[in-house]
Amino acid sequence: MNNYRPDIDGLRAFSIIAVVVYHAFPTLLPGGFVGVDVFFVISGYLITGIILQSQAKAQFSAAEFYRRRIQRIIPALLLVLLFCLVAGWWVLLPYEYAMLGQQTAASSVFAPNILFWTEAGYFDTDSKLKPLLHLWSLGVEEQFYLLWPLALVLATRTQVKSHWLICGLMLASFSLGIVVTGDHAANFFLPQFRVWELLVGALLASITLKQLPGPTGNILAGCGLVMLGCAVFLINRESGFPGWWALLPTLGAAILIGAGPGNRVNRMLGSAPLVFIGKISFPLYLWHWPLLTFARIMEEGEPALEIRISAVALSTVLAWLSYSQVEKRLRYHSWRHTPTLLLCALFALGAMGFGLFKLGGIPARMEALNTQADAFYWQELGLHERDDCSETLGVAGRCLSDGKPPHIAVVGDSHSTNTFFALAHHYRDSDIGVMRLGKGGCPPLYGIRVRAEGNSDQCLQTTQSNLDWVIQSDAVQTVYLSSMGPTYINPRQTRYKMHDPEDPALADQRSIFTAGLDKTVRLLRASGKDVVLVIDWPGLGFNPKNCVNTRPLRLTKFEPRECWTPRKRHNTRSADYRHIILATWRNNPGTSLWDTPRVFCNGKRCDGMRDGLMLYRDPGHLTQQGSKYLGEHLSLQVSPDLE
Repeated sequence: MNNYRPDIDGLRAFSIIAVVVYHAFPTLLPGGFVGVDVFFVISGYLITGIILQSQAKAQFSAAEFYRRRIQRIIPALLLVLLFCLVAGWWVLLPYEYAMLGQQTAASSVFAPNILFWTEAGYFDTDSKLKPLLHLWSLGVEEQFYLLWPLALVLATRTQVKSHWLICGLMLASFSLGIVVTGDHAANFFLPQFRVWELLVGALLASITLKQLPGPTGNILAGCGLVMLGCAVFLINRESGFPGWWALLPTLGAAILIGAGPGNRVNRMLGSAPLVFIGKISFPLYLWHWPLLTFARIMEEGEPALEIRISAVALSTVLAWLSYSQVEKRLRYHSWRHTPTLLLCALFALGAMGFGLFKLGGIPARMEALNTQADAFYWQELGLHERDDCSETLGVAGRCLSDGKPPHIAVVGDSHSTNTFFALAHHYRDSDIGVMRLGKGGCPPLYGIRVRAEGNSDQCLQTTQSNLDWVIQSDAVQTVYLSSMGPTYINPRQTRYKMHDPEDPALADQRSIFTAGLDKTVRLLRASGKDVVLVIDWPGLGFNPKNCVNTRPLRLTKFEPRECWTPRKRHNTRSADYRHIILATWRNNPGTSLWDTPRVFCNGKRCDGMRDGLMLYRDPGHLTQQGSKYLGEHLSLQVSPDLE
């Protein structure tokens, strides 16, 4: 293992600058998030080098290794977690505070990546509102280092060469990430798919790096720097990252490290300003994301440029203070109880976070705001996980039920959940039972593959299985087909790509949607089911939270906006989709139509709020109140209006 190399601190500086710029100003560096991958390589190189060097001198101690990790990682982490819990008390609504508590609990046991894997993808919009999302990478690292020293010790005792062990595990992890493509969130968050990046650095540490001649070192380091530059500018959230793309920043970092400190590029990386940023890179990584996230939450959207610049500047100051006043004092503290006390403090914060989660974020904190704020959340914290009947009925995925034997089945994507609640409310005093089958991002199209943002298909099997179950059910008499239709067929708006395996010649989204919907209706009608086609309600095009002030604390003065969108805008955006639904209705006699925009729109505008009743919880989904409002205005057309 080489002695201290300032160029590696400079490489850390490149990484943290890329990450911070991406998070604060994403259009400037669309691939800045790959800075984390560079961190992985650096970490694997340095930590593995320390272990191998100690083993070579017969001085390695697992207890000492873990002590060093605890005193390196936990001091700054404690500060950030404590700050988030204290700030959250004043800034976050009960639901948000409960989720922060859950994130804190997961982070205290270095498992936030597993929590975030179960919730959503790294690039999803909701992820920007999770104050501890960035700790996923710390989870991957610490899960790896929990076992890695022991693996190296075992390799030494069994006389297995460390570089062969590293190569085998590295290839296995990388191959797993390439082969297993069905769950993009898993590929991003889980350690088995990401540790190959740490192992790239570990491989460098396991071999003897020779000092390269000047020209060779310059060329090699230059190539590495170009690869990193290409990575931060060419890779973006649509790239299906990590996958093959992760090779670009990972190998670029490895080449720079392997080129040694003596070339011009690495001497530049070793300059004093970059070394300073590199030394505070870890606390800067910890601080910048929560500050940006709290700013987004308080501003109900992306904050103004001045606010983001201020957040980055403040995070830099806090990072320097954390490094100079806390990390440096505790990192090499020799008192034998220091690691124990740090762990106890971390677990105590985790227990506090878990308590906040179980208490629902302590709603009594903000009683005055709760009535308005509650409209924007489902009544149950766990609605996204709620499953009433999948096991008892043997259906694919989650199943929602009103508790009565199902006569009506709603099939579709996340909007079908609103349709379910509307119908459950409408039939609440009858013996007609309602159930919902479906999956977010999956329209009710039989035999159609649907994938989002580079992911593999997540819909065909689930949708087909649900529709087959409905077709075979004797109890279900009526099927409502509900989806956020325009989102799937408008080329400029959609992040979804559809494919019809039975008719691959269908290339455009509109034709595929039409064919899939017509096939679904015909199959259901042939099995004797009544079918209702739901024309989706209007998308607002803005966040309805901007219509009323629900935030306990803001950074700028709040000016409520008018809570409606022009009817003309809705008509334009939904014209093709509406034509498809009406054509399918007319081509399948006996099919009914629920024209939900009639509930929300008049001739001039479509309302997001009426008589103080908030109808929408985000730009597309309805609140519980909005669902009930829709159910109270149920009106089906049983024959085409040919006027």
